[in-house]
Amino acid sequence: MIAAAILCAFAGTPAGVERVAAPPTIVLRDVAEILGTNLELGEIAEVRAAAPELTRRLEALDLGPAPAPGAIRTVKRDDVVRALRVAGLAGVPSGAPACRARPRVEILTGRELEDAARNALMRSFAGRDIEIEVVRPAADMPLIAPENRRDLDVDLGRRDLRPGSWSVPVDVRIDGTRAQTAWIALEVRVFERRPMAARDLRRGEPIDASSWTLERGLVEASAPPSPEPELLVGATCTRDMPRGTRITDLDVRRDPLVRSGDVVEIEVVRGGVRARSRAVARGQGALGDRVEVQSGESQRRLVGVVVARGLVRVELAVSPR
Repeated sequence: MIAAAILCAFAGTPAGVERVAAPPTIVLRDVAEILGTNLELGEIAEVRAAAPELTRRLEALDLGPAPAPGAIRTVKRDDVVRALRVAGLAGVPSGAPACRARPRVEILTGRELEDAARNALMRSFAGRDIEIEVVRPAADMPLIAPENRRDLDVDLGRRDLRPGSWSVPVDVRIDGTRAQTAWIALEVRVFERRPMAARDLRRGEPIDASSWTLERGLVEASAPPSPEPELLVGATCTRDMPRGTRITDLDVRRDPLVRSGDVVEIEVVRGGVRARSRAVARGQGALGDRVEVQSGESQRRLVGVVVARGLVRVELAVSPR
C-alpha cells in the first residue's frame, strides 16, 4: 500500500483517485484545402487525443458537404461543437475562430467525357462495323479533387442498338458519390456488307449468283432490311435496279417453295443423325422461311426451315445424357 502511494505521488495522481485521460485537443486552422465531397474535421483542424483510435474517429468526423469548386465554406467553432455533440464525442475546439475551407479543384476535360461515352457505345456495338462522331464537343468540367478515386460511369439502359443520334449520360463519381452527369451528343453510323446489284437488273428478272455482290454499305435506320445473300438465289426482281443499287427485301419477290397442304419431304436432324420422312405442310414459305409441318402417322406438328422446293429441314435438340 505504501509502495502504491509512492508510485502515485511520482505520477502526479493522489492515491485512491482514478486517473482521467486528458481531453482531446482540436486546433482549428484559419484556412484549409479539402479533398472529396464531404468535409471532415481532420481537414480543417489539428486533432490530438490520448488514444490513436479516438484521434482517427475525430479526424473522420463528418461536417457536411464540401463547397462547390470555386466556393468557400466557413466553419466556426460552434459548428464543430454541435457536430461533436451529435456524434457523442467530447472536445473543445481552439485556434482560429473559424476556418475558411475551399476544395482542391481538378479539371475533367471534355475529351475524357467524350471518350467515356464513345467507349461505352463501342462495347455495346461490339462485333459490328461502326463509326462514331462527336456532334457537339463536350465542355471541360471543374471538379472537387477526390480523396481516393474518380470514376466515369455510363449506363445505356435497354436502348435499341440503332444507327443515328445518341445522347449518352456520363456520370462522374468522386469517391463513389455521383458529383455530376454530362450528356454527350454522338452520331453512330453502322456499316454492313449488303448485297448490291452487280449489273443492271430488270423487273421480273430472276436473280442468280452473278446478279449481286457484297459491298460495305451504310445502314439507315428507316431503310428496309436487306435479305440474307443465300436467300436471293431464285428470287425475282420487283423493280428495275441499276448497277450498284442496294437490294432490299422490297426489291425482290421470293416465290413459295412450300405451300399449305403440300405433301413435303422433311429432313429431321438431331446431332449427327439425319432421317427423312413425309409430312403435310401447314403453312407457306419461300427459301429460308420457317413453316409448320404435320407428320401423317403421329399427327405430330414440327417447325422447320424451307431449304428447297418441297423440302423442309427440322432440327431437334439433343437430349442431355
